[in-house]
Amino acid sequence: MKDTSKARYAVAALVDLACQPGHQPTTLAAIAKRQDISVSYLEQLFARLRANGLIKSVRGPGGGYVLARPSHEITIADIYGAVFESPAPAAPQQPAEGMSLRVQMECLWLAMEREVAKFLKSVTVQDVLSGKLANGANAQALAE
Repeated sequence: MKDTSKARYAVAALVDLACQPGHQPTTLAAIAKRQDISVSYLEQLFARLRANGLIKSVRGPGGGYVLARPSHEITIADIYGAVFESPAPAAPQQPAEGMSLRVQMECLWLAMEREVAKFLKSVTVQDVLSGKLANGANAQALAE
């Protein structure tokens, strides 16, 4: 699972769209200003997000972008999948006995990626917006 600024910016942009009053269309310029992201970078991200059905554009005066689905239906995994468009890695097809250290390490990273993917599938844009993740151990870990 890739953890890059690309994914962080895409998540921030969708959360930004979700928190707009009345879910009114929002321009890229407005999002760019609020999130401190360049408009040209947002254009690249939004092309992928739109192609994957996460946002839609509204034309005309007062136009911009809105979420294509309710925020509680869009997972962080959906956003990652849209910006990276990479298939899930396959597990090595070798018996556990006699595995090389390289294969064992690959199994470790694949298992970690599966757990991260499971977590990202369980968190929605609405969860982020509502502060659901700021409770308990997550907030404590961020404070350290």
